[in-house]
Amino acid sequence: MKSVFLGLFVLVVCTVYAQKSPIKFGVIPQEDLKMTTYDMDTSAEAVMLTNYGSAYIVISTGNASLVYERHVRIKILKKGGLDWANVSIPLYHSGSNEEHVTRLKASTYNLENGKIVETEMEKTSIFKEKHSRSINLQKFSLPNVKEGSIIEYSYTLNSDFLTSFPNWQFQYDIPVRWSEYWALLPDFLVFQKYMQGYITPAVYEVKDFSRDGYREAGHHWISKNVPAFKEEPFMTCEDDYVSKINMALSHITMPNQMVREIMGSWSGLNNKLIDSDDFGKVITGSGFLKTKARELTTGMTDPMQKVTAIFSYVQQTLEWDGTKDKYPDNLKKVFDDKKGTAADINFIVAAMLEKVDVPADMVLLSTRDHGFIRQQYPMDDQLNYAIVSVILGDKVLLLDATEKYLPMGVLPERCLNGEGLVISKTRHGWMEIKPKAKSRTAINSDLVISAEGELKGKMSFSYDGYAAQKLRKDYFKNGEADYLNEFLSDKTWEVEKTEFQNMKEIDKSPRQSHELVVREHATTAGDVIYLNPMLSEQITDNIFKAETREYPVDFGKPLEQTYMARFTLPENYVVDEMPKPKVVTLPNNAAKYTYNVTQMGNVVSVVSMLQINKSMFVQDEYPHLRELYNLVIAKQAEQIVLKKK
Repeated sequence: MKSVFLGLFVLVVCTVYAQKSPIKFGVIPQEDLKMTTYDMDTSAEAVMLTNYGSAYIVISTGNASLVYERHVRIKILKKGGLDWANVSIPLYHSGSNEEHVTRLKASTYNLENGKIVETEMEKTSIFKEKHSRSINLQKFSLPNVKEGSIIEYSYTLNSDFLTSFPNWQFQYDIPVRWSEYWALLPDFLVFQKYMQGYITPAVYEVKDFSRDGYREAGHHWISKNVPAFKEEPFMTCEDDYVSKINMALSHITMPNQMVREIMGSWSGLNNKLIDSDDFGKVITGSGFLKTKARELTTGMTDPMQKVTAIFSYVQQTLEWDGTKDKYPDNLKKVFDDKKGTAADINFIVAAMLEKVDVPADMVLLSTRDHGFIRQQYPMDDQLNYAIVSVILGDKVLLLDATEKYLPMGVLPERCLNGEGLVISKTRHGWMEIKPKAKSRTAINSDLVISAEGELKGKMSFSYDGYAAQKLRKDYFKNGEADYLNEFLSDKTWEVEKTEFQNMKEIDKSPRQSHELVVREHATTAGDVIYLNPMLSEQITDNIFKAETREYPVDFGKPLEQTYMARFTLPENYVVDEMPKPKVVTLPNNAAKYTYNVTQMGNVVSVVSMLQINKSMFVQDEYPHLRELYNLVIAKQAEQIVLKKK
């Protein structure tokens, strides 16, 4: 970004107009140190007393740079809040340029014998580590922190990357007593600003300042007594929903010069990447892959056969290192080392397909933990992951070879986050990323009940889709014995024999079967046996505890859980009471629960099936979904009562 401004500012003298923090470093009120609980949230493990930031542009001859000042003060209330003493500052870097931190200072304050004792951080507590291809982390830890401490730190971040103008987060997972941010924006730099979240700032004002040769708008936000952000089940990414102000440099408007687009457009990004040596030409190049690609597809004419052969080879041969990325590194090294990032592995798939005349395009997306995409703001940092798209006839096949236990065409769950951007010469545009599989578990049991309430027989589990992937990952991670120990750890079963099937055949449903005895599940009282038929997968607690919800429920993929059991009654016993059947369907068949108990002769059969048929439920649908889970819990708690004749 530095080069954008060379030659634009030739007569401007450097002038700095920073705002001031509302608190003075080291001046700690005793009442804050004496605080033992935060009145507005007595469960809080810590409270951010003050969070202050100021970001502004410094202009000098031939250059413009960004300065970001931060001042934070936090009260530690409970043991769980001690982690706030470990701080990470992201530093963006590109080429030889990197953001850097100056004027860093940090102290811990404790009340000892009625006096405030300050412990300053030593320089040895500061270190830097790599986080990703373009981000390093400046880390530091404050000393002598314990329950009751106040920690305080301040720093200045200096940057040549004006496109990385700091966003400001008002809300964290601890409450914030005071949050204040100044964004000082020159009139020739046009920023897009957009709020997110459900907290309205107490103050938002814009002050105009006259500078040397230009005007500057000082955008000023203050939020007070901001409640802690409470994570709820089935959320994509906390950063999608916390209250914050987002800043994005759109374009530059210098006097007597053409408007200079910075944000650009998605089509502009597409054109840039198609011709890039680091993107499009990686696929058409990488000639070292030709021999292996043709060897794998010898004698094949059907494109689907070629795709299957190449995908299977890469999936089973190359190991994903856990890094999510959209740009590949040196593919020759990755191919030789047999290990790489998601982008490395998927670009190898695309490049190998190109070598056997199967055209492939890359699709850029944002993973679930990275946040959803705001398409109205064409910024490529919203995208963090690359998969492959292949057209076979009238079908579009999406490929990601990073997961060894998913069938071809089924994307990892992390990719199921809305839409992806196709980078292509012929079909550029957005496409919906839909789940191609469910997470399905089916349980079958055939058990004989003794007069003492003991259950003996066989129980089998069958898995499909994402449930099958999870089983295989758990099974192969540490081996069969460790998997069984973990699986049985919360069960009161005595397992006499176990069998696993189809664990290595990815195109088949894996199964596990157990011959078992269960002695403590049914309750006997004289001649009466009380039996809860749900020996496994019973839902006993509603994951949706809040009565209302401000955020969508995003399952990512459809879910289905089926439980079927046959119970052979003990001799001379009859059914005295039996749960009534129940079928509940949410509007538009979004979810459904079926429960049925039937008797034929001396055999009682039970069927319980929960189906979540769509991935996302908006806030208005939440009450129905929550109530469905309440009904499931109540129904699965009902008992069958057996009585001796």
